[in-house]
Amino acid sequence: MQFKRDTFFSPFTEFPFFTKELLRESAKKFSIHESTLNSYIYKALKDGRIIGLKRNYYVTRIFYDKHKTDTGYLFSLANILLKPSYISMETALQYYGIFAEAVNYTITSVTLKLPREFKNRIGIYSYRNISGKLFTGFKNIKGDFNFVIALPHKAVFDYLYYYTNRFTKNVHSDLLEELRIDTSALPEEEKKALKNLIKNFTSIKILI
Repeated sequence: MQFKRDTFFSPFTEFPFFTKELLRESAKKFSIHESTLNSYIYKALKDGRIIGLKRNYYVTRIFYDKHKTDTGYLFSLANILLKPSYISMETALQYYGIFAEAVNYTITSVTLKLPREFKNRIGIYSYRNISGKLFTGFKNIKGDFNFVIALPHKAVFDYLYYYTNRFTKNVHSDLLEELRIDTSALPEEEKKALKNLIKNFTSIKILI
Protein backbone atom coordinates (compact mmCIF):
# COMPACT_ATOMS: atom_id res chain seq x y z
CA MET A 1 0.00 0.00 0.00
CA GLN A 2 2.91 2.35 0.73
CA PHE A 3 4.20 1.76 -2.80
CA LYS A 4 0.86 2.73 -4.30
CA ARG A 5 0.60 5.90 -2.25
CA ASP A 6 4.11 7.07 -3.09
CA THR A 7 3.72 6.45 -6.83
CA PHE A 8 0.02 7.13 -7.32
CA PHE A 9 0.48 10.71 -8.57
CA SER A 10 3.50 9.95 -10.80
CA PRO A 11 1.42 9.59 -14.00
CA PHE A 12 0.10 13.13 -13.49
CA THR A 13 3.46 14.94 -13.39
CA GLU A 14 3.06 15.99 -17.04
CA PHE A 15 -0.52 17.22 -16.64
CA PRO A 16 -1.13 21.02 -16.52
CA PHE A 17 -3.94 20.17 -14.10
CA PHE A 18 -6.07 17.19 -13.18
CA THR A 19 -9.37 16.62 -11.43
CA LYS A 20 -10.51 14.33 -8.67
CA GLU A 21 -12.66 12.51 -11.20
CA LEU A 22 -9.52 11.63 -13.14
CA LEU A 23 -7.92 10.42 -9.92
CA ARG A 24 -10.96 8.24 -9.27
CA GLU A 25 -10.56 6.60 -12.66
CA SER A 26 -6.92 5.89 -11.89
CA ALA A 27 -7.79 4.58 -8.42
CA LYS A 28 -10.26 2.08 -9.86
CA LYS A 29 -7.47 0.48 -11.89
CA PHE A 30 -5.64 -0.29 -8.64
CA SER A 31 -8.79 -1.20 -6.70
CA ILE A 32 -8.24 1.78 -4.40
CA HIS A 33 -11.36 2.72 -2.43
CA GLU A 34 -12.68 6.29 -2.22
CA SER A 35 -11.64 6.68 1.43
CA THR A 36 -8.10 5.58 0.58
CA LEU A 37 -8.00 7.94 -2.38
CA ASN A 38 -9.07 10.82 -0.13
CA SER A 39 -6.24 9.88 2.22
CA TYR A 40 -3.75 9.91 -0.66
CA ILE A 41 -4.94 13.37 -1.74
CA TYR A 42 -4.87 14.75 1.80
CA LYS A 43 -1.33 13.53 2.44
CA ALA A 44 -0.06 14.68 -0.97
CA LEU A 45 -1.49 18.15 -0.37
CA LYS A 46 0.02 18.25 3.11
CA ASP A 47 3.52 17.25 2.02
CA GLY A 48 3.40 19.48 -1.08
CA ARG A 49 3.53 16.81 -3.77
CA ILE A 50 0.35 18.23 -5.26
CA ILE A 51 -1.17 21.73 -5.14
CA GLY A 52 -4.89 22.39 -4.82
CA LEU A 53 -6.10 24.87 -7.42
CA LYS A 54 -9.74 24.83 -6.34
CA ARG A 55 -12.08 22.16 -5.04
CA ASN A 56 -11.22 18.88 -6.81
CA TYR A 57 -8.67 20.53 -9.14
CA TYR A 58 -4.94 19.91 -8.66
CA VAL A 59 -1.47 20.10 -10.22
CA THR A 60 1.66 18.25 -9.17
CA ARG A 61 4.47 20.22 -7.58
CA ILE A 62 6.83 18.81 -10.22
CA PHE A 63 4.78 20.23 -13.10
CA TYR A 64 4.18 23.56 -11.39
CA ASP A 65 7.86 24.07 -10.59
CA LYS A 66 8.70 23.55 -14.27
CA HIS A 67 6.18 26.12 -15.47
CA LYS A 68 5.65 28.59 -12.62
CA THR A 69 7.32 31.43 -14.53
CA ASP A 70 5.35 30.75 -17.71
CA THR A 71 2.68 33.43 -18.03
CA GLY A 72 0.83 31.32 -20.59
CA TYR A 73 0.46 28.48 -18.12
CA LEU A 74 -0.77 30.71 -15.29
CA PHE A 75 -3.25 32.42 -17.63
CA SER A 76 -4.48 29.10 -19.01
CA LEU A 77 -5.34 28.02 -15.48
CA ALA A 78 -7.49 31.12 -15.07
CA ASN A 79 -9.51 30.09 -18.13
CA ILE A 80 -9.86 26.55 -16.78
CA LEU A 81 -10.84 27.31 -13.18
CA LEU A 82 -14.00 29.15 -14.22
CA LYS A 83 -15.65 28.82 -17.62
CA PRO A 84 -16.49 30.81 -19.62
CA SER A 85 -13.96 33.51 -18.81
CA TYR A 86 -11.16 35.55 -20.33
CA ILE A 87 -8.17 37.39 -18.84
CA SER A 88 -8.89 41.11 -18.58
CA MET A 89 -8.64 44.31 -16.55
CA GLU A 90 -5.40 44.87 -14.58
CA THR A 91 -3.88 41.58 -15.64
CA ALA A 92 -4.46 42.12 -19.36
CA LEU A 93 -3.42 45.78 -19.11
CA GLN A 94 -0.14 44.78 -17.52
CA TYR A 95 0.34 42.06 -20.16
CA TYR A 96 -0.01 44.68 -22.91
CA GLY A 97 2.12 47.28 -21.11
CA ILE A 98 -0.82 49.68 -20.73
CA PHE A 99 -0.78 49.74 -16.95
CA ALA A 100 1.53 52.44 -15.64
CA GLU A 101 2.83 50.37 -12.72
CA ALA A 102 3.16 46.78 -11.61
CA VAL A 103 0.31 45.23 -9.66
CA ASN A 104 0.22 42.46 -7.10
CA TYR A 105 -0.08 39.03 -8.55
CA THR A 106 -3.79 38.56 -8.74
CA ILE A 107 -4.91 37.19 -12.10
CA THR A 108 -8.14 38.98 -12.98
CA SER A 109 -10.68 37.66 -15.45
CA VAL A 110 -14.17 38.48 -16.66
CA THR A 111 -16.93 35.87 -16.66
CA LEU A 112 -20.63 35.44 -17.37
CA LYS A 113 -20.98 33.66 -14.04
CA LEU A 114 -21.19 35.13 -10.55
CA PRO A 115 -18.05 36.83 -9.20
CA ARG A 116 -15.62 34.33 -7.71
CA GLU A 117 -12.16 34.24 -6.21
CA PHE A 118 -9.88 31.24 -5.86
CA LYS A 119 -6.89 31.53 -3.53
CA ASN A 120 -4.27 28.81 -3.74
CA ARG A 121 -0.52 28.35 -3.36
CA ILE A 122 0.01 29.69 -6.87
CA GLY A 123 -1.78 32.99 -6.30
CA ILE A 124 -5.21 34.57 -6.44
CA TYR A 125 -7.59 34.07 -9.35
CA SER A 126 -10.29 36.74 -9.34
CA TYR A 127 -13.36 36.80 -11.60
CA ARG A 128 -15.67 39.76 -12.27
CA ASN A 129 -19.14 39.33 -13.73
CA ILE A 130 -20.18 41.06 -16.94
CA SER A 131 -23.38 40.94 -19.01
CA GLY A 132 -23.64 38.72 -22.06
CA LYS A 133 -23.75 41.64 -24.50
CA LEU A 134 -20.36 42.81 -23.18
CA PHE A 135 -18.78 39.36 -23.12
CA THR A 136 -16.84 40.05 -26.30
CA GLY A 137 -13.58 41.55 -27.54
CA PHE A 138 -11.14 38.79 -26.66
CA LYS A 139 -8.72 36.55 -28.53
CA ASN A 140 -7.09 33.15 -28.17
CA ILE A 141 -3.31 33.22 -27.71
CA LYS A 142 -1.74 29.97 -28.88
CA GLY A 143 1.50 28.57 -27.52
CA ASP A 144 2.67 25.83 -25.19
CA PHE A 145 -0.41 26.78 -23.18
CA ASN A 146 -3.34 28.42 -24.91
CA PHE A 147 -5.27 31.15 -23.14
CA VAL A 148 -8.04 33.64 -23.89
CA ILE A 149 -7.39 37.31 -23.15
CA ALA A 150 -9.18 40.60 -23.81
CA LEU A 151 -8.02 42.71 -26.72
CA PRO A 152 -6.22 45.86 -25.49
CA HIS A 153 -9.20 48.18 -25.92
CA LYS A 154 -11.56 45.69 -24.26
CA ALA A 155 -9.21 45.30 -21.29
CA VAL A 156 -9.36 49.08 -20.82
CA PHE A 157 -13.15 49.05 -21.25
CA ASP A 158 -13.61 46.29 -18.68
CA TYR A 159 -11.34 48.08 -16.21
CA LEU A 160 -13.19 51.36 -16.64
CA TYR A 161 -16.53 49.56 -16.46
CA TYR A 162 -15.83 48.47 -12.88
CA TYR A 163 -13.81 51.40 -11.62
CA THR A 164 -16.23 54.08 -12.83
CA ASN A 165 -19.18 52.18 -11.33
CA ARG A 166 -20.33 50.99 -14.75
CA PHE A 167 -19.57 54.28 -16.47
CA THR A 168 -21.54 56.61 -14.24
CA LYS A 169 -19.07 59.40 -15.00
CA ASN A 170 -17.21 60.65 -18.04
CA VAL A 171 -13.81 59.24 -18.97
CA HIS A 172 -11.10 61.88 -19.27
CA SER A 173 -7.32 61.96 -19.13
CA ASP A 174 -7.19 62.81 -15.41
CA LEU A 175 -9.34 59.78 -14.58
CA LEU A 176 -7.17 57.52 -16.73
CA GLU A 177 -4.07 58.85 -14.99
CA GLU A 178 -5.71 58.27 -11.61
CA LEU A 179 -6.44 54.67 -12.64
CA ARG A 180 -2.83 54.30 -13.88
CA ILE A 181 -3.85 53.57 -17.47
CA ASP A 182 -1.25 54.68 -20.02
CA THR A 183 -3.31 55.23 -23.18
CA SER A 184 -0.20 56.36 -25.07
CA ALA A 185 0.66 52.66 -25.26
CA LEU A 186 -2.60 51.99 -27.13
CA PRO A 187 -2.33 51.88 -30.94
CA GLU A 188 -4.64 54.35 -32.68
CA GLU A 189 -6.94 51.59 -33.93
CA GLU A 190 -7.35 50.35 -30.35
CA LYS A 191 -8.16 53.87 -29.12
CA LYS A 192 -10.80 54.14 -31.84
CA ALA A 193 -12.23 50.74 -30.91
CA LEU A 194 -12.38 51.79 -27.24
CA LYS A 195 -14.25 55.00 -28.05
CA ASN A 196 -16.70 53.15 -30.29
CA LEU A 197 -17.33 50.49 -27.65
CA ILE A 198 -18.04 53.07 -24.96
CA LYS A 199 -20.25 55.05 -27.35
CA ASN A 200 -22.26 51.95 -28.29
CA PHE A 201 -22.82 50.67 -24.76
CA THR A 202 -22.96 53.80 -22.59
CA SER A 203 -24.18 57.39 -22.64
CA ILE A 204 -21.01 58.90 -21.18
CA LYS A 205 -18.28 60.80 -22.99
CA ILE A 206 -14.69 59.69 -23.40
CA LEU A 207 -12.18 62.51 -23.67
CA ILE A 208 -8.71 61.09 -24.39
